[in-house]
Parts: sequence; structure tokens; C-alpha cells
Amino acid sequence: MADKRKKFTTYLNPEEDEQDAKALEIIESVPLRGRGEFFRAALVGGSALYQLDKRIPFLVTMLFDGRLTADQLVSIIQQTTGWQPSTASIAEVIAVYRNDIGLPEEKPVEDVSTKKTGQARDNFRNLVKKP
Repeated sequence: MADKRKKFTTYLNPEEDEQDAKALEIIESVPLRGRGEFFRAALVGGSALYQLDKRIPFLVTMLFDGRLTADQLVSIIQQTTGWQPSTASIAEVIAVYRNDIGLPEEKPVEDVSTKKTGQARDNFRNLVKKP
């Protein structure tokens, strides 16, 4: 039986890209023993989002600055796919999920809206902001 595993190599440029720098911070916070599974989950998760709509992973990447919220992610999915919750609010689902697996609550973060991030990114952030 042939080995059908695939190995991927990628480069992050933290000096040149804010999103790469934030991603590297998160990667370095994952224990070494868990990084392989983390990378696999990131690839599979990104592929799942890509399958929903090819634009979603790129939009998430563009907004990723360490402050991406569940509301923003849901907004991206709603705006690109037209999806609307059918039985429960996503906030309720996330709250139940957090309690089931013991995730920490989101911490408030400093406002970085004054940083220069490019007109397209600012416009998109304004588009997905919670009213």
C-alpha cells in the first residue's frame, strides 16, 4: 500500500505582514507536541471554509489582526453565502460550545482601528462591524 500522505511547506513573513506576525504568535503559543495537529486542523478548517465559498479564507485572513470575533466570522459567512441561522443564534451555540470544551472567554482587546491597514481592509472591517 502506497503512502498517500502529503507534506506542505509554507513561509510566513512577520516583518512584512501583520497577519503573518499574528499567526506566528499563535503558532508559537501552541506546545511543540501539538503543532502538527494544529497545522492539520488549520488546513482542514481553511479547506472547509473554502468549500463554503472560495472567498471566505481570504476574507478571514485579511481581517485577522488578533481581534477577529465570532460575530465577524459569522458576518463574513452570512455576507458571502447568504446563510442565516435557522434554529438558534450563533452566540448561543458558541456559548454552549465554549462551556462543553472549557474554552476561555474572549478577552477585551485594545482598539487598533487607528492603525494604518489600507483602505480596502478598513472598508471591509466597517462592512462587517456589529451594528
